[in-house]
Amino acid sequence: MSICQTERDRRELGAIRNGHVIVQHDYASELLENLTARERPSDNSIRDPEREIDLILERCREEHVEGVITTDDYPGTTLASVVAEKLNLAGPKPKANLICQHKFFSRQVQAAAAPEATPDFRLLDVRDGAEAPADHSFPLFVKPVKSFFSVGAQRVNCRKELDQIRKVWAANAEFFRPFEILLRKHTGLSIGTKCLIAEGLLEGIQTTLDGYVQDGEVHLMGVVDSIMFPGTIAFQRFEYPSSLPETVQQRLGEIARKVLSALEYDNGQFNIEFIYNPKIDTVHIVEINPRMSSQFADLFEKVDGTNSYSVLLNLALGKKAEVKRRGGDYGAAFSCVLRTFQNQRVIKLPSKEEQEKLQEELPGIRIEVLAKEGRKLSEQMQDTCSYRYGLLNIGGRDREEILEKFEYCKSRLTFDLRPV
Repeated sequence: MSICQTERDRRELGAIRNGHVIVQHDYASELLENLTARERPSDNSIRDPEREIDLILERCREEHVEGVITTDDYPGTTLASVVAEKLNLAGPKPKANLICQHKFFSRQVQAAAAPEATPDFRLLDVRDGAEAPADHSFPLFVKPVKSFFSVGAQRVNCRKELDQIRKVWAANAEFFRPFEILLRKHTGLSIGTKCLIAEGLLEGIQTTLDGYVQDGEVHLMGVVDSIMFPGTIAFQRFEYPSSLPETVQQRLGEIARKVLSALEYDNGQFNIEFIYNPKIDTVHIVEINPRMSSQFADLFEKVDGTNSYSVLLNLALGKKAEVKRRGGDYGAAFSCVLRTFQNQRVIKLPSKEEQEKLQEELPGIRIEVLAKEGRKLSEQMQDTCSYRYGLLNIGGRDREEILEKFEYCKSRLTFDLRPV
């Protein structure tokens, strides 16, 4: 069973499922995304997660499900881990999954297992009337104790900005509620829904280490570099292979092994975001996600010859997962983000025919249209400073060729956006 399946999941699994029949179950993915949008719809009622798990279990038994998969950060990974455990199927334990996702509890485990890689952190109370701690030194970095895709994560330069952020997240209990219910039940831990986490600023090169754990052994897929738009924390593109020295990449793997062991995370995929500061040769963990980076799945396939979705299927079915190295058709592969820093209304998007024609010209590219015609970009899930409207995954000989292909793709795809 595939829980909270995305269009990307359908595309990639359709190519590699090897005869497996995949049944689907969705729960609250779009509703939770809507709760993080800057302009939220009025109807955001979310069903009780424990009742939802009962419904999933009932269908799994009816369908004789042999494995449970998901690439969805929230709530998919937690639902999948609970269902797999109850059906005695392969998968991470719910407690490990939940603590990985909880920014504060995860930081506590990281600090004990790899203190050299853990930034300073503290809780920030956002309840009405709560006083902001007097000992904050600015600037700092603030993020929700549970979020996804960088939603709510931002630099804070002064107390006024901090007070504004606290007010926004104080009203977001509905977003946290399903996670908090499952956290309390499966870990016995709780700090409520009215907390953010404040951390010291990290500087350097941001990367993501993707891999999986099977039978207690950590396996690495690869390291992907994050390239930001200058002067922002908005992702411009993701580049594979990484440009980091091999010795630094080995350090990332060593830290991952220590922390994942301490988290008791097993039989599942993971991605860990790091920042490497070449000036002082330090590595710090940004966050740990108990899922693969589905956006990078075909990047690994293009360069190495192994799509992350094949690992996902093998892990769920209890089969040995294997990864090829440098057996792909390209020397490099990038995931390029179509993004604007101005809120706009979507007038027209690339047609299916337009996309198919471009894919015939450039075999292997992936086109993802994230915007919706007739809607403002602010009505969808976005980060704190910009607006995504599409993704292009492209393979090539090197960076120069890929960026040339990217510019060509943009010239051939119709994105008609008008300022609001």
